[in-house]
Amino acid sequence: MIRSLFTRSGVYFFGLTLGKALSVIVFILFARALLPEQFGNFVFFVTLIQLVTFFADVGLVQWYQKQSAQSDDQNILLSKVIITRFFTYVISAILSMFFLFLTGTFTPLITIIFLLTLFPEAFLSVLDGFYLEKNKSFKVSLKQSIRLVIILFGYLVFLPVFTVQHAVSLYLVASVITLIWYLPFLQIISLRFIPLSGIKSVLKKSKHYGFLIFSSFLYARGDSLVIRYSLGNAALGLYGSAYRYLESLSLIPTALSHNLFPLSAKREVVTKNHLAFLTLFMLMTGIIAGLLLFFLSEFLITFLLGTQYNEAVPILKIFSLVVVLFFVNSPLNTVLQSSNIVKKFLPYGFINTALNIVLNIILIPVYGVIAASVVMLLTELTGLFINLYFVRKVYSSR
Repeated sequence: MIRSLFTRSGVYFFGLTLGKALSVIVFILFARALLPEQFGNFVFFVTLIQLVTFFADVGLVQWYQKQSAQSDDQNILLSKVIITRFFTYVISAILSMFFLFLTGTFTPLITIIFLLTLFPEAFLSVLDGFYLEKNKSFKVSLKQSIRLVIILFGYLVFLPVFTVQHAVSLYLVASVITLIWYLPFLQIISLRFIPLSGIKSVLKKSKHYGFLIFSSFLYARGDSLVIRYSLGNAALGLYGSAYRYLESLSLIPTALSHNLFPLSAKREVVTKNHLAFLTLFMLMTGIIAGLLLFFLSEFLITFLLGTQYNEAVPILKIFSLVVVLFFVNSPLNTVLQSSNIVKKFLPYGFINTALNIVLNIILIPVYGVIAASVVMLLTELTGLFINLYFVRKVYSSR
């Protein structure tokens, strides 16, 4: 089981690495061209897109993977997921429209682009469960690469004049083209009609996964929201420049967790010894990644992005500790999310997320963006203790 998991995760990681390599190139080019103020505006656009997408996914990816392990009719399952996701897209788009126009967060043009981008992002996200369940993780990992190649090509076209409107427009175009490539057309044309009662039934069962995944995402992105609304786009540009490197190094835990979930959803497949080995392996790998990030922090920020981003160097050094906890928490959290005690774990995950957000609201206006990185380190540590406590419950119940 471990060898098979590592093989699939390795292939998935290779695809993700390719995507992240392109992502780093695009990120550096955008950061240098837009400078902190406009780059922060673009980071906020992408953060909101991801936030709304995760919320509207309502845990459908995890629900699909869980149900696939117990059901033979995959066409019905996929129909339920696609139609339910279209329903949640409509609701999320309407709510986003009211929020963005009332708050004036973006210009009217960028707001329209935002609402249009939500549609391809909805299905790019939810179809991950379909491909991962069929062990086609490499296709999932290539999704980001295709999107970024399109964005990179568009960036070169718009040079030497490049603005945040160009950046968000490229994001929309790339999402649409990637979705066309990503759609499983044979399955899509065979979709069956699902009545409203069926949609409600799916949402009722998937909501626990949805709350947990959204809580995790809000935990990871809540600091960016607080920074944007309390300190402005320039501060978010500085923080986002360091966070993108942390995000890039999280590829290994992401690859492992996405391939581990379908296995751990099946009872008794991932034993206590398996999990202990995976956790130790991730700890050692995380330490190596953290050391690299710490010693290369000045090169990654000052040399690659420019002296305008110097204030991000200490943030990145703190993130070098955070990345170790990211690695360790990954297999533990995946086993918990796929277990039968996920409902009991959910309140504690929310408490840790609430702690993260509250501390950010209190500390960021006083101490600036450096406080956000310290808060993430603290709450990632409390998250580790929570995960260890509930993992013991998972295996004691077996």
